[in-house]
Amino acid sequence: MITRKRLVIGFLIIVLALIAFRILGRVLRQEKAQTGPAQSGVPVAVTQVKRQQIEETLILTGDIRGLNEARVYPKVPGRLQRKIKEVGDVVKKGEVLSLVDRDEPALQFAAAEVTSPLDGVLTRYFMDLGEEVTPATPICEVADISPVKVVVMVPEKDLPRVKIGQLARFTLDSYPGETFAGKITRISEALNLGSRSAEVEIYSENPQQKLKPGMFAKVDIVLAIHQNAVTVPREAVAELGGTFYAFVIRNRTAQRRDLHIGIIKPEKLEILSGLAPAETLVTLGWHNLTEGSQVDIVEFNGSPVSDSLKDKAQP
Repeated sequence: MITRKRLVIGFLIIVLALIAFRILGRVLRQEKAQTGPAQSGVPVAVTQVKRQQIEETLILTGDIRGLNEARVYPKVPGRLQRKIKEVGDVVKKGEVLSLVDRDEPALQFAAAEVTSPLDGVLTRYFMDLGEEVTPATPICEVADISPVKVVVMVPEKDLPRVKIGQLARFTLDSYPGETFAGKITRISEALNLGSRSAEVEIYSENPQQKLKPGMFAKVDIVLAIHQNAVTVPREAVAELGGTFYAFVIRNRTAQRRDLHIGIIKPEKLEILSGLAPAETLVTLGWHNLTEGSQVDIVEFNGSPVSDSLKDKAQP
């Protein structure tokens, strides 16, 4: 009986000790929270919302071609005897490009001259020496490259927005860092059945003749230019379920803004509603924010913010 009482008393002592320990721990944590250092806000980088020009462009690829191109045919049958001009040579209209041997058994004829139908550059030969040619067989091709055209294929869905006279810019792997310009001069009235796209030609001057037929071009057709548009860096905007949003800072507090987006570029976005010029926009760190989060601005407009200037940087 005495042993049973001792067990009960011992059990009660253990329970009371555990309760007292938990109460003491809670008191200590509360005191630490009250006396410890104030916690800082979420570190963020910010920039100011601003107005600037933004362009809507259609990105395509295309080929450089001579403004006028002509395949050259012999007037008589025979064999290609000699290439007087080589690929890349500049030629004049009427200049002899090659000779065709039209000898027949028991007959001898002077070599027939094959001449250029226009001023330009000899871009390629279709035949090799000694091969048989006929008036239906092209021997070579000549192209006028004083201006050139860039030929692109525009998908059916984009075709209604492409117009004669629109500006186009293009770059070439041959000239890294250099941008060339031209204007749309022709839009095909018929679509390619295989690709469901239409051929579009872009006229471009070529004073230094850097642009050669056959070069591969990366093309931007300018569809629209918006002046004084509200723009923000692309990395500052999040998308969730088709909704775009961003965070602005007021009194060191994050506020979420739902956005209506206009032109979308790889590096920036046009904001039609949701933000105003000069507001302080979070560009980095917004993943850690919710509505009402306290923030600590560590970078402003791309420059680190020192401790002595943080109060001035906080909007």
